[in-house]
Amino acid sequence: MINLSGCLHSAEDSDAWIRVDAKTFHANVEEMGDAFILDVRTSEEWEDDGHLEGAFLVQHDEIELELDNLPTDKDTTILLYCRSGNRSQVAAKALVTLGFTDIIELESGINGWKDAGYPVNYGA
Repeated sequence: MINLSGCLHSAEDSDAWIRVDAKTFHANVEEMGDAFILDVRTSEEWEDDGHLEGAFLVQHDEIELELDNLPTDKDTTILLYCRSGNRSQVAAKALVTLGFTDIIELESGINGWKDAGYPVNYGA
């Protein structure tokens, strides 16, 4: 089991994934049709606060347990977000540890996405 406590985006993993603003993340969502959009919040947040169209929900602390629900190709681009950008850093570190190589994280989380005026979906 991977120990996720205290994982932050440090200098040693600065090349492992990139953090981007909402505008850049939106451009990636629009331009990368084959990317895997990963929401790492809780199911309650997913339902109450909405989610990005086409996103898959895997709670940040269950990444290793949900490996079967992640891309089998470790080079697949993963567009990653949470509520405010904290849990997605933990999830990014876990994904890197599991061998994923192309991770783009929304620095401001879905809060920043919505503040920038980008749409969210509600329901399933």
